[in-house]
Amino acid sequence: MEQNKTAAKYKVLKWVGGVLGVILILVGIASIYISSKWKPVLTEKLKQGVRDGSGGMYNLDFKDIHLNIITGTAILDSVRLLPDTAIYNQLRKAGDAPANIYRVELSHLKFARIGILTAYFKKKVEMNAIVLDRPSIDIIHFNVPKRPDTIKEERTLYQQISKTLKSIHVKAIRVIDADLDYVNGTNYKPLNSVKHLNINVKNLLIDSLSQFDTTRVFHAKDINFELTGYRSTGKDKMYTIKVDTISGSVAAKTIDVVGVQMIPLHPDLEFTRKYKYGKDRYDLKFNQISFSGVDFIGLNKNSKLHAQAITIGPA
Repeated sequence: MEQNKTAAKYKVLKWVGGVLGVILILVGIASIYISSKWKPVLTEKLKQGVRDGSGGMYNLDFKDIHLNIITGTAILDSVRLLPDTAIYNQLRKAGDAPANIYRVELSHLKFARIGILTAYFKKKVEMNAIVLDRPSIDIIHFNVPKRPDTIKEERTLYQQISKTLKSIHVKAIRVIDADLDYVNGTNYKPLNSVKHLNINVKNLLIDSLSQFDTTRVFHAKDINFELTGYRSTGKDKMYTIKVDTISGSVAAKTIDVVGVQMIPLHPDLEFTRKYKYGKDRYDLKFNQISFSGVDFIGLNKNSKLHAQAITIGPA
């Protein structure tokens, strides 16, 4: 009797396992089919969204998109964000051009846990994370002073996306190990460059009300950054600047610089002969320099650093 019950249970388990297996296969087939149908739609939406959101200033290009409907994950291959120079030149003539334009290239761009149906039907983008792994970022700088009679009120981010989307909410944006080059837009010569830059953006929200949320900066709850192994040679070719780590928090309004060195490139006598008049030679080393009360909004607008206090560690 017990053997019959055991055999019956075993058969039931086999049937349940078989049914589940069939369901999983059907779900897999359905997801592949739906993904293939959604790929061209999502591709067009992404490209159009970038172009409309930037006022025609930027174009998004990528080789392929891998979409998983079940997990809500999308991965873009061979991604390029390129400025439209014709549009930019029109803005320069009108006196409305920004001082900097951007060019971004990376092998893979990952979107995690996207609410695809919500985005398509409700025009609301919800996702857990956007991950940019080892991107190459060029910041191209132009001298474009605006004429006073042409200064216009800039549209907010929400106003720029409102024609196509009601809101964008991303829980985290991670930029991992980025290479950043600051380039002169006139002759395209590099002005400065940094390697190994990491950025974490927490809880980004763009909607009709987020711009009035005083707990947010640049639409985010916080933006953390870290730069390791920075090295630069001064314009006069007399010193090398070395920094172990630069880190900061936009919400906390802090910047911490660890392991700062200012190293002369020439010995004492040779250094003195480089100048027609006497000039002091410095060989400096600080464990840490900390800035508090940093105005990141002003830094973004004017490229000038203002802080309420600075603390210099032991030299």
